[in-house]
Amino acid sequence: MKILIIGTGVIGSVYGWQLFESGNDVTHFVRKGKKQMIEKQGIHIRCLDMRVGEKNHKEVLYKPKIVEDIYEDANYDLIIVPVKANQLSSILPIISKTNNNSDILILQNIWIENIKEIESYLIESKVFFGQPHIMGGGKDEDSIYCTIFGSKDAPTMLGQKDGKITHRLLKVAEVMNQAKLNPKVSKNMLTWLYTHYAESVGLLAGVMKAGSGEKYVKQDDFIKLSILIVREGYKVCRAVGIPIWKAFPQVLYYLPISLLLPQLKKMFSSKETQLMIKGHISHSPDEMKEMFYKVLNMGEKLNISMPNYRNVKKYIDEFTVN
Repeated sequence: MKILIIGTGVIGSVYGWQLFESGNDVTHFVRKGKKQMIEKQGIHIRCLDMRVGEKNHKEVLYKPKIVEDIYEDANYDLIIVPVKANQLSSILPIISKTNNNSDILILQNIWIENIKEIESYLIESKVFFGQPHIMGGGKDEDSIYCTIFGSKDAPTMLGQKDGKITHRLLKVAEVMNQAKLNPKVSKNMLTWLYTHYAESVGLLAGVMKAGSGEKYVKQDDFIKLSILIVREGYKVCRAVGIPIWKAFPQVLYYLPISLLLPQLKKMFSSKETQLMIKGHISHSPDEMKEMFYKVLNMGEKLNISMPNYRNVKKYIDEFTVN
């Protein structure tokens, strides 16, 4: 495929690197003024790769094609949009100028209200939704660091709003499969996205109260708090008609806490998950805080009882990266 990726953030760079390595023609769109520096220096990626048959630690210098303008006649097969949800309003008008033959993959955490914004600019039949559940990471001064998970339960989720599995969707899934990005096509993509959004808020709220990923796993109370916040987020999802029971593994948060706690503690204590948590809270604290308040504000409008959200608000507001 001829692929355009919006930006050179963590998700965009890692997916671009993997898609390029598997034989695709990959280009990254960046803001004016960044092209020359990236072309000269490249993108340094440090990766903990947990996939079967891959070396555990990788360091690469990814030197992609870079453009600062998107032309109507560019004829990309696929445009991937992995930017933060709070950056969509500035990116969507630019993407809307591209050739209408391009399929567009929104690859990020999105909440219910983001759909209307996306559809106000893009043709619904050309849009896919996805979530890079297979990976996570962050940035430091000179490089991107990331984990690519090897579990079948950590896929690249893909789907359409209407739940249909089309030839176009399967073609994108095949490209992701060739890049070993573990695609999973869902008929309930938006349900999966919204519940994952609420799950992410619960996890990161617990981590922000603890102060770090390392402190988070040392006290069971922080993980219990996350579980309770996730469940309150699911109340909001149910109130607007989202069928929680169709989202796996998110629905497992309704298991008894005594069963959930040891499993979550084991998962969050692993080296790869700690690296992912570090990336999220250090690279995107503004996005994490916005996600928290999007769910809370919607819950308040619907008169839903969310005591754990309200009790943790001050820790979210005061959180800073050390």
